Formats: sequence, structure tokens, C-alpha cells
Amino acid sequence: MKNVNVGLFGHIDHGKTELAKQLTEIISTSALDKPKESKKRGITIDLGFSSFVLGNYRITLVDAPGHSELIRTAIGAGNIIDVALLVVDAKEGPKTQTGEHLLVLDLLKIPTIVVLNKIDIASNEETKRTEEIMKQILNSTLHLKNSKIVKISAKTGEGIDNLKKELKQLLDAIDIKREIDSYLKMPIDHAFKIKGVGTVITGTIHKGTVKVGDLLKILPINQEVKVKSIQCFKQDVEKAYAGDRVGISLIGVEPESLFRGCILTSEDTKLKVVDTFVAEIKILDLFKYDLTPKMKVHVNVGLLTVPATIIPYKLEKINDKEEPVVLNEVKKGMSCYCIFKLDERVVVEEGDKILIMRLDLPPTTLRICGFGRIVDFKELELKKIVIKEGKVVKKKDRIYIEGLATSKISGEKLIGEKVYVPEKDIWGVIKGTFGTKGYLVVDFEDEVEGGERVVLKRVRKWG
Repeated sequence: MKNVNVGLFGHIDHGKTELAKQLTEIISTSALDKPKESKKRGITIDLGFSSFVLGNYRITLVDAPGHSELIRTAIGAGNIIDVALLVVDAKEGPKTQTGEHLLVLDLLKIPTIVVLNKIDIASNEETKRTEEIMKQILNSTLHLKNSKIVKISAKTGEGIDNLKKELKQLLDAIDIKREIDSYLKMPIDHAFKIKGVGTVITGTIHKGTVKVGDLLKILPINQEVKVKSIQCFKQDVEKAYAGDRVGISLIGVEPESLFRGCILTSEDTKLKVVDTFVAEIKILDLFKYDLTPKMKVHVNVGLLTVPATIIPYKLEKINDKEEPVVLNEVKKGMSCYCIFKLDERVVVEEGDKILIMRLDLPPTTLRICGFGRIVDFKELELKKIVIKEGKVVKKKDRIYIEGLATSKISGEKLIGEKVYVPEKDIWGVIKGTFGTKGYLVVDFEDEVEGGERVVLKRVRKWG
């Protein structure tokens, strides 16, 4: 039986948890709003997990919160699921978080079924209107244009069998690849003590395998542990693989020392504990604000969302050398590189996907700025380009440049620099000075005339 992870997404009160109750056979950690805090607030405040069997699939349901303040947890869910169900109230129609969740699913390229819920209380006209709106929204996505729309009532059970049929067809149609032969990587989402068992952690294995007796470590706390026992939905197993949702009893660690962001891994891990990384990013066409150097944003990596300071830059060829040049602003639709300086250390690896958010913006606004992937961890000496403009002066038989230097001393510092006449696409090299006013003698590759504009680009250290 193949283990797959199906995420439940959607706006608050649109019926995700009700749908989970209809589908669930086995309840796991935080499932069906079990935690006290969820019951008190009446909303799903953390990822909930439950399970059922569909044909040859063991499906783990991941119930992601729909409340605007909890978008960071929903994004975390996007990193551990194979397929998504986006629940929309047929009567009320899509809301802000519907759009945000769909955007996350689209960016992470997660196959999705749109579930129109509450058809028992919506009129035919309301259901049809919501269906048409969702078709238009899906049509505007990059990867989810052909997503199916299924109508159900999670309360009465109407349409649930059809939803299961569509879900199985989708799972049969996609190729879910697991990195079983890799090192172990399992983000820990819950940790607690069970009498007679000891410390138990739960999570979804991203890559690799784990077996009873393994000596492992937990990052970033660098704690060595031993696997005492493994359970896969109440069943004891000797070994678990990438894609499995597991509970693991560990020797060597107390639950109080674990937190969201801890990862169980093996000795041959490629994971790094860092507070700075470089990512290749793209800003969404829909995001209407600019990003600027030293701006505060939130970055989602795995199950964590952390505050970060950003410095966007591009690689620019200057004097036959590629230099990392800081961008003063990054507008919608643009791609660039970006340094992220995080407020706390995170566990990541090269190639990890990230989402960039402005959680300081109001929840009625699109707060997901863009997305990208981690490409490097090395320190960079960032540069800025200083542009000066002068002009060509032609007097008798002498040609020189004025305006680029103010004195003979400052002019001599420019000897060897390249200059450019943009109107004629002509380059030249500064060879020397004459006089005391900073006039420059330039060797141009072609004829120039008096009065023409000359540009000098110089690279300087940024910051």
C-alpha cells in the first residue's frame, strides 16, 4: 500500500475539518481540532493529521488552518503534501485565504481538486456562480488550470463518494517520486511524553528511511538520539520510508527541548544550520509592492516561517568580471538573487523551496510576495555601481573629457577605467590627465565629436 499525503486547504469556516471527519478512519496528532487551544478558539490553529484507505493508497489528511493569521502554518503544510483539496463554501464563494492558499499550491505545483462544500444550504444559482468564479480563478493559474471541481456536502455526506473517485483518479495519474535512498530528513511537527514509552515525535518523512535501532541526530540542537520504536497510524513497524507519516519513540531527548523547526536526520546529512542564505527568487506579477534592500519580510522554509532582512542583487558583468550588484528596488514580475539574513537559525539544504511574505500587510491584501529556491550559503561582498557623466570637449587638435573628475589628483585615480559614449556605442580607456581641473585624456575605439555625453561606471563596495 502506497502512503500519500493529501492537504486540506481553504478559508476559515468553509468546512475543511468537517470534510476530514467524513473521510477519516484513523485520527492522529492534532486531528479534527482535538487540541484544547483549537477548541477554545473554535478554529484549526495547527496542522491536523488523520488517515483513511482509498484503493491501494493509505492517505494521510493534513488539515491546514484557514485563518488569515495562520497562513504561515498553511504554507508549511504545502511542503509535505502530494495532492491538495481546496475547500470553498458554495454559498459564500472564494475569500482572501482561498486565493492565498491556491497561490501557494500553484507555486509549489501541487495537483489540486477544488471542493465546493455546503451544497445542502446553497441554492443552485449560488453553487453555479461559485463554480464559475473558481473556473476563472483556476484559469489564471500557471499549473492548476485543469483542476477538477467537485460538489459535496461534508455535513450530509452528499458527493463524498464522487470526491473519493476523483481523488483516486488524480493519484493514479500523477507520478509521486520518493527519495528513499537519500539521507534521512524528517521535520518534527509534534513532540510529547507517553507513559511507559518515553519521548515520542511525529512527522512526515521527506527523504530517506528510518528503522528501529538507528542512531540519529536532531538539528539544530545537535542532539544524538536512538530510535526505540516506530508506528505508522497505530501499527508498529520496523522500518519507515520517505512519504510515510510516523510516530517515533526516541531515547536521548526530552520533548521540552524540541520545537517547530527541529529536524530528525542521519549522520550523513547534507542539512545545514544557518541564519543566512542566498536564493534565486521571482516576485509575483500580482504583488503590488516593491521590495528594497534591508526590508523586513517573512520567509517560509519547510514548516518554519521566520522574519528576515533581504538584500536583492543581480550578477552584472563589469570590466569582464561578474559582480553581485545590489538592486535598489525589485518590482512585480522581476527575477533576481537575494540574500536572506534571518532573525533565527534554520535547518535547510541547497535546493529547498522558499516563499517570501509581507505579513505586516493587512490580511485582505495579497501578502505572498514571491517564491524561490536556496542556491548558496557563502558570504558575498556586495557591490554598487556609481555612475558619473561627463562630456567630450574638442578644442583645436585636442580631445578630452570634462566633468568626470574635479582635480588632477582625482583624475589620476581614474586612469585605466573604461568609459562609454551611449549615443554612438563607443568605448574608450582613460589614459591620463592634463591641466589642474581634472580633464581626462581618453583613447576611444572610434571617432567622437565635441559635446557628446560620456558615462563612467565604477564598482564600489555596498553597505
